[in-house]
Amino acid sequence: TELLHESGIKVTTVVVDDDVAVKDSLYTAGRRGVANTVLIEKLVGAAAERGDSLEACAELGRRLNNLGHSIGIALGACTVPAAGQPSFTLKDDEMEFGVGIHGEPGIDRRRFSSLDQTVDEMFDTLLENGAYSRTLRQWNTVKGAWQEVKQSKTALQNGDRVIALVNNLGATPLSELYGVYHRLAQRCEASGIIIERNLIGSYCTSLDMSGFSITLLKVDDETLALWDAPVHTPALNWGN
Repeated sequence: TELLHESGIKVTTVVVDDDVAVKDSLYTAGRRGVANTVLIEKLVGAAAERGDSLEACAELGRRLNNLGHSIGIALGACTVPAAGQPSFTLKDDEMEFGVGIHGEPGIDRRRFSSLDQTVDEMFDTLLENGAYSRTLRQWNTVKGAWQEVKQSKTALQNGDRVIALVNNLGATPLSELYGVYHRLAQRCEASGIIIERNLIGSYCTSLDMSGFSITLLKVDDETLALWDAPVHTPALNWGN
């Protein structure tokens, strides 16, 4: 960032920290950025395409970050090529709860009983750990310096409208992802959370990890208009 600024290129930053597996940052560096990154990049990209300024796009990204919540699980670790062996090992009836997207273990190791039970545990964690306050560093474009800014997330609640992302972490069949979404839709409906759009597939993966993540991003009409705006990439492709 500093090098780009010194080269005369206008630049700013957006930190994504949507992983609710880390309840707070008292003993950690903070929450991790996971699959909400995909949704934010699409939405901010659409804003840039319509001509929004750099600062406006950055502020949109920061606002969307505070509205998104994600959680992931794994039934099997990925194998990082440089390591040559799985990042962690699990028994046949175990799952790693709260995994990241770089092959790191989760925050908890739990017994895997069924797909619906797993989605229930993930959904409950998304709601319970949704509220979160922290201080983030971001680049001040005008001053050309880093600054610390307090940011807060609020938990999802009855009446909220969301984009739901069920993301393959690498080696999970699409049919199982649809099973995840089926249960997620049931839980959202029971909680009064309205799924306005959904995305199911491999979008933010961790090599060959067997697992998936769930992301719920709170939206409004303006956000949905940006989501529906045409996009033509290898991963997302719709509109004229």
